[in-house]
Amino acid sequence: MSNTQILLKDSNYRLLTNPSFLPDFKHIFATDLLSTAIKHIKNETALITLIVSQTTLSLALMLDLEVLIVTKDAVVNEAFIMKANEQGLCVIYANYLTHEVIKDIYQRGIL
Repeated sequence: MSNTQILLKDSNYRLLTNPSFLPDFKHIFATDLLSTAIKHIKNETALITLIVSQTTLSLALMLDLEVLIVTKDAVVNEAFIMKANEQGLCVIYANYLTHEVIKDIYQRGIL
């Protein structure tokens, strides 16, 4: 079972994109400064962010990101979800703030 599937077993996480595409991730990186992500993200990394914009989608495409975890209070519209599906990006909404997502992933032993 992939880390993405394990994460989604918790009701505080909701898959927003195509359920047939659930890539695995082996690392996480949390930032709302997308320029920082460019410097630090490596393969098989899930980005945790509050930023839901075209810039986020462009960054995901540029860095070959496959998993985006959007944190609590982010407003995700249908156009974002459709574009993410077109790009093959798995978008997960977390009912947690950024630090709570990191804490949850660590406490559950996902990473």
